[in-house]
Amino acid sequence: MQSRDGGYSTERSTPPLRWMVLVASIWIQAFSANPYNFYSLTVKRVLNINQFQLNLLAVIKDFGEYAGILARILFNKLPPWSLLSIGALFAFLGYGSIWLVASEKFTSAPYVMMLVAIFIGPNSASWFNTAVLVTCMRNFSHSRGLVAGFLKGFVGLSSAIYTLIFTSFLNYDSLGLLLFLAIGPPIVSLISMNFVRPINSQDMRNEEEELSKFIFVDILCIALALYLLVATILEAWVTFQSKLVPGVLTGVMILFLVVPAFVPLSHYLEWSSAQQREAAIAESLRQPLRGQRSSRKRRYRRALQMRSRLPDIDEGDEEAFFLALAEGAITEKKGSHPHRGEDFKLRQALVKADFWLLFLVFFCGVGPGIVTLNNLAQIGEAYGITDVTTHVSFLSVFNFLGRLGAGFVSEHYVRSHALLRSVWMGIAQAVMISANLLFAYGTKSLLGLAAAIMGFCFGIQFSIMVPTASELFGLKHFGVIYNFINMSIPLVSLCFSALLAGIIYDWKAGPGNVCEGRVCFQLTFLVLTGVCVIGFLLSLILSYRIRPVYKTLYPGHSQEVHEKTNISSNQSAEASSAA
Repeated sequence: MQSRDGGYSTERSTPPLRWMVLVASIWIQAFSANPYNFYSLTVKRVLNINQFQLNLLAVIKDFGEYAGILARILFNKLPPWSLLSIGALFAFLGYGSIWLVASEKFTSAPYVMMLVAIFIGPNSASWFNTAVLVTCMRNFSHSRGLVAGFLKGFVGLSSAIYTLIFTSFLNYDSLGLLLFLAIGPPIVSLISMNFVRPINSQDMRNEEEELSKFIFVDILCIALALYLLVATILEAWVTFQSKLVPGVLTGVMILFLVVPAFVPLSHYLEWSSAQQREAAIAESLRQPLRGQRSSRKRRYRRALQMRSRLPDIDEGDEEAFFLALAEGAITEKKGSHPHRGEDFKLRQALVKADFWLLFLVFFCGVGPGIVTLNNLAQIGEAYGITDVTTHVSFLSVFNFLGRLGAGFVSEHYVRSHALLRSVWMGIAQAVMISANLLFAYGTKSLLGLAAAIMGFCFGIQFSIMVPTASELFGLKHFGVIYNFINMSIPLVSLCFSALLAGIIYDWKAGPGNVCEGRVCFQLTFLVLTGVCVIGFLLSLILSYRIRPVYKTLYPGHSQEVHEKTNISSNQSAEASSAA
């Protein structure tokens, strides 16, 4: 097949594996979460610690989960399967050690052991996330928002998947869940890692067909999210007599996860059929040809017309330019500093105001969500709710919908209207204020609504931050830059979860380090309301500053408006002349 640069592309000579990479990455992300709320109360009881000490464990957990500097540095030096292998090892060692402490099989300095183990286990997620996210962002460089929405979305949905496993398959056994975390994710990673690899594909002519595949997987993912929500509610509210029901519920969930594999399978069958046609054409052209040279040319043209589609030939420089932009913006000139949209190194990005604005906007946006995730079991306990599995499911499913929806919606509007992605981060933080107020002043019956709003707005922050960082600072060193911004999450956990929420909770707690009533977290969420206001204002400043970048990266809307203006002006001039 003729390529844009006049050579021949390898797209047709190798199987189309990009979608298989994405599906395998979805499987890995679907089991990469850390369902901390389901075993935090067990840890608190076994170790006999207060809320501040428990939240300190949560801070260490968040540092482990999001401190992936080493993984990001090694990504450009090692193949993805090696990072996935390291992640599988960390999951096995970390969660296995947590299980030993929680089951009281390890009694020598258990709190110190827990501090180490709760860093190592969740740290596996940073290795999984780096391997699949950066690989897929490069494989689908022209659909960054969609890919980020999928992969970050399944991290959010992972908690709902574990909720169903915890309630149906494990029958609310927190120790069994820890054992599953030590075995399940490593097995999924080891099975899927052979598919996760960089694919050099620059064929963008089937963009509409690719979008239809994204929409198909989108629908499947939303159906899975709704199924998990309904199944969890049924498990919590209905007592099933048959022991087969939990197995059936889990089996249907696994079936939902397997179905997306049909997308790359159908793509492979199409590619195989095209290969067979081209092989037949090539074989026919090798046979001796009779007749004049003109007759030979006619038969050759007829053979070419048998192809499913002819290659595009006269493609202008403009398309090549936008392809270069999609592959990571503009190449950096030697001896000059990169500009917005070009490939930045971390040290170059650290001196840019836009980088720190994005960092702070993300910091403010994830703050309330991290506090809720780390303390949901205690929030429910304060309101008199002993089983928070339904609330965890609400938080997880809407977290997924926020991540998935933000990726899809931002990708649409940035291409059709050049609407800045950072605008959505500000809108989400404005809406998040309502969730903070519901947690601060709400009632027991409103906790589900508060968790849903919080999860949705929390998820939006991730799906917007990822492509925004890649568009401002390029894809070449994206792994390190993305990880540095992600380090805001453990800082949030330390400031707002351990120091703010933990200290206030212990201050209000009664006997047995247990606090009851809305006063336990009321002041915490009022402070977080102010944090969201600050984040909203910072998002407006960031959006104003980076407008030129998006006019350069996505000029289609501006050109369309300019053309419509010219047409309107010409029509007015013609009307005036006619008059």
